[in-house]
Amino acid sequence: MQGWHTTFLGMRGLPRDISDFEMKAFFTFDGAERDAINARRGDSHKLGLALHIGFLRMSGRLLGAFRVIPVALWRHLGNELGIAAPEVASLRAMYERGRTLFDHQQVACTVLGFQWMSEHQRRSLVRELRDCVFHGILDTHFRRSRTVFQRMADTVSD
Repeated sequence: MQGWHTTFLGMRGLPRDISDFEMKAFFTFDGAERDAINARRGDSHKLGLALHIGFLRMSGRLLGAFRVIPVALWRHLGNELGIAAPEVASLRAMYERGRTLFDHQQVACTVLGFQWMSEHQRRSLVRELRDCVFHGILDTHFRRSRTVFQRMADTVSD
């Protein structure tokens, strides 16, 4: 993963001002992704799945249905897939069935190779985080960050 990708990790929604570069980086699809998208019936379902794949690639999270999607991104997806894109829409407005959101999230995870954490993996992660906290690794990191931000704030207020 390149450093600039980390800016988007964990985001819950799409940025309003997504750049052309970012759209091309995250919302351009390879052969297997295109096959999965083209297997959907109807243009709105193709656009919806493409959006989920791109957002999952960008943020590592699943996209909910309630946010309005930037028009520029719909246009990019339409051009990418060779279909007409809506001018303004949320996923919720595009989906006729409530289950479609879940289906598209699952297909996006499968296409990109995402898997749910097993119980064993979860316990291992929790154990590692506890060790970090116990040994002060996280505390030291946060204290150092707070000091840097305080110095910046002091400089601005002077």
